[in-house]
Amino acid sequence: MTKKFIVVDGNSVFHRAYHAIPYLSTKNGETVNAVYGFSSIILRTIAELKPEKIVVAFDRAAPTFRHIEYEAYKAKRSAPPEDLYPQLPLVKEFLDSSNIKYFELDGYEADDLIATIAKKVERDSDEYIYIVSGDRDGLQLVNSRIRVWAAGSKVTEGIIFDYDKVKERYGVTPDQIITYKSLVGDSSDNIPGVNGIGPKGAADLINRFGDLEGIYENIDQITGGIKQKLIDGKEQAFKARSLVILDKEVPFDFECENIPSEINWDGMHEFFKRLEFKSLVAKLPMGVVKKDDNQTKLI
Repeated sequence: MTKKFIVVDGNSVFHRAYHAIPYLSTKNGETVNAVYGFSSIILRTIAELKPEKIVVAFDRAAPTFRHIEYEAYKAKRSAPPEDLYPQLPLVKEFLDSSNIKYFELDGYEADDLIATIAKKVERDSDEYIYIVSGDRDGLQLVNSRIRVWAAGSKVTEGIIFDYDKVKERYGVTPDQIITYKSLVGDSSDNIPGVNGIGPKGAADLINRFGDLEGIYENIDQITGGIKQKLIDGKEQAFKARSLVILDKEVPFDFECENIPSEINWDGMHEFFKRLEFKSLVAKLPMGVVKKDDNQTKLI
């Protein structure tokens, strides 16, 4: 059986969970819709993929190297709802209760930690790596052992992107996704690409010339308006590439052998019970039963 290592994009899943689940509160008025949705995704991931290990990566509030390099990075994002981030400590409490490790580091985004984790696991183990995220930033990492489970429109839906799925959806291979995003940009992060170059045009250029260097080294083979657009947008294309490429060498304390291989179902049960998540309690593995008012056990 194929062994699987799951890396969850914590902030991406947290945001998607908030918007996917209608307002929900406990009896004492504590808002918990994002916590419920996040927990649902973790449970669904564990149930479907049956991983050997699972970890989560989060963004930090501190500026990253991308903000320093490009002042407008993510500048057009609207302010988060007032009741969103107060739920984040509860999400982390859920992870602690469940014996699921999470990582975060000032100056880096969750995506960079994910890239570093994925490459370390690929190098140091025989496990397949599944990146669980609400966005597609990790597609550049996809190869024969790394895949992305991108959340769908509903909180428990998703699409697994392997090498062939990336090629089918974008018309380029995973290792060409960086060039693809350098040309088309990334509106969610406020990264403009080459003005006037869309997905199809980008895929055509990449399939002809390979990467940005290949495109600009062969610029005279390109005719019409596309050539001028590329000339005008050259500086921006290379700037975009420096922003979209993920850092695979983030300096933080991660070792595969230090990641727990057992979920604390007792702790998860107690957490769900405290937040009145009765429907999630019902989804826990058979064998988690009530022992008394304060604890549970596995039988």
